[in-house]
Amino acid sequence: MTTTGRHALPPTVVSRRAVRGDIQALRAVAVLMVVIYHLWPAHITGGYAGVDVFFVISGYLITAHLLREVDRDGRVRLAAFWARRIRRLLPAALLVLLVSAIGVLAFVPGVHWQQFFREIMAAASYVLNWTLAANAVDYLAAENIASPAQHYWSLSVEEQFYVVWPQLVLLGIGIASRLRSQNVRRPIAVVLVGVTVLSFAFSVYSTLTDPAAAYFITPTRAWEFGVGGLLALFAARLQTSNLVVRTVVGWLGWAAIVTTAFAYTAQTPFPGYTALLPALGTAAVIWAGEPDVRWAPTRALRIRPVRYLGDISYSLYLWHWPIIVIGGFALASPLTDLQKVLILASSIVLAGLTKKFIEDPFRKAGTARKRATLLAFVGAVAGMAIVLGTSGSALIVVGVETARANAQLDELIKGQTACLGAAAAVASETDGGCENPALDGKLVPDVTGLLDDIGEAYDCYDREPIADVTVCTYGSTKPDALRVALVGDSHAAMLIPGLRPQLDRLNWSLDTYVARGCTWTDVTEIAADDPCRDRQLALANEFETGEKYDAIIVTNKRGIAPFAPVTSEPETTALTVPAEVAGQRFADAWVPVLDRGTQIFALVDNPSVEKDELACVAASNGTLELAEQCVMTQDEAFPSADPLRFAVDHSADGATLIDLTDLYCSENACPMVIGHVITYRDEHHITATFSKTMAPYLLNRMQKELTSNGS
Repeated sequence: MTTTGRHALPPTVVSRRAVRGDIQALRAVAVLMVVIYHLWPAHITGGYAGVDVFFVISGYLITAHLLREVDRDGRVRLAAFWARRIRRLLPAALLVLLVSAIGVLAFVPGVHWQQFFREIMAAASYVLNWTLAANAVDYLAAENIASPAQHYWSLSVEEQFYVVWPQLVLLGIGIASRLRSQNVRRPIAVVLVGVTVLSFAFSVYSTLTDPAAAYFITPTRAWEFGVGGLLALFAARLQTSNLVVRTVVGWLGWAAIVTTAFAYTAQTPFPGYTALLPALGTAAVIWAGEPDVRWAPTRALRIRPVRYLGDISYSLYLWHWPIIVIGGFALASPLTDLQKVLILASSIVLAGLTKKFIEDPFRKAGTARKRATLLAFVGAVAGMAIVLGTSGSALIVVGVETARANAQLDELIKGQTACLGAAAAVASETDGGCENPALDGKLVPDVTGLLDDIGEAYDCYDREPIADVTVCTYGSTKPDALRVALVGDSHAAMLIPGLRPQLDRLNWSLDTYVARGCTWTDVTEIAADDPCRDRQLALANEFETGEKYDAIIVTNKRGIAPFAPVTSEPETTALTVPAEVAGQRFADAWVPVLDRGTQIFALVDNPSVEKDELACVAASNGTLELAEQCVMTQDEAFPSADPLRFAVDHSADGATLIDLTDLYCSENACPMVIGHVITYRDEHHITATFSKTMAPYLLNRMQKELTSNGS
């Protein structure tokens, strides 16, 4: 069958004002993929790829528009182009961000404010994708929860595309002019093909080497826009009037998109080569257009609900996620299926209203080109200023309050306030209780600054397993100072805020060897290509042949393999050998050091924390009585054996186990608040505040051992 109909010709010949039914259907399916994935992730495991469908659509439509302008005028009016994008996208996006900021103030616990408002500001500035990419590889931010603006990462990528892509077209025009070429599209094609190929190659490489950051950054996503752009560029050459071919290609395109939605999972390496399936599937659907054949896929997708969802897809994407996130906080419980259905319905209603009263009026505003362009830029600056001002003001208030609370906290700690932090646990053990009227109602650190309560723990911390070990020295500089080393991962690093203030008093000189992932252990069984091998060899050489230490403090997160390579997730590698075997490997590493006369203090790891208990503390919003109700059992706090116990049991004299469980737990209860101090900042790190109150008791127990051994 080769007859032609109303939609027989390829998309490029359709009027610029025509509403493409196939593209509206793609938008509807793409936004439903994302929304349903966010509400019911187990039912559509690859729904996140709906974003990639949008990228290809944008690349196609924008490139087609730019090429029409080049064919008509021989140039691209950048200011007018960007003004149209501003009117189309920014009003709705900034409105949702402003409402989200108000929702955070109203319903979200203060512990999350700093992260949420920073991300809202990054979203308003259209750089959120880079912020999230940095957080993805930043150990301190790796456990951040999703903010109500997190989905704006894709809008940031898209806006950055809108800034760069037309300039690439201009580059092609400039090359054509310089070469005096009559075919201006040829150099444009060379530029766009080159950028697309380079971006795809970089995407494949980055997804394999740095998947956490690769997911968000623009260079790994640009090729998807390029796929759509190249389709627009070469569509005239690829066109066919054969309706059967186009119909079959259309079905194959839809099959690729649906396969992605249900076959891909969170474990699929993305967006590298695997993103080809949804990207090429989308391109196939666009190329096929709307062939006027009874069995064409677009005939089934012309129904009004699909068209309507396509029309409101942008606003629906904007609204659904903040409603999910803020609604979860407002309800203070996991969302039920009924609540999720209501969220979906309310998102559609809000999207429809936003389309009618925000999107359409702003998009159609202005008839005089220069005036409309100027107003668009002025409006964009004003709208962004409102969102940035609202969120920035909240951050300033939080910062002032946190600084005030920290100043009070420093006074409490310097004054060795009775019953503060670990002192309350010690008093409860010996005296049966501890009360200090001066602390009535106080809860430290301030919950709004809880996630940042790290002190100087990571000032000298290796985030990669490098052989060139970073060492920092703190404390006494006297010739007779006791030489002590601190070795371990981030759990060792969190001891530093507590140890540093005590060092001069004790006449200790402390060297820190703290890093992510790789621990000090026997290296004889480590593979030659293991990323931890060089670092552990460097540690062994330092402790066995360098200037002798009087004592070495060792601690690590329980459950970490003795030589686990660093992954995209911070220190979450499962223990690959039994605790007894891991302990023996630790002990084997200590033998030559103990033989030198160095004492080793193995510190039992601090408790792990249940997510529910962290949420309990956050929900208290700084109210002591509520926070004190957040308690774990010891079984929850210590889910696995600590290999360091076995290491000490299998070591010669000179290795001592330091167990501070009594400072964290009483009987079977492990509270989240001890002596008015919030003990944990996340699922497995103590706060710097608790570290400062605990350190004197750790040092006291070490001093007793050192004294008994004549040090």
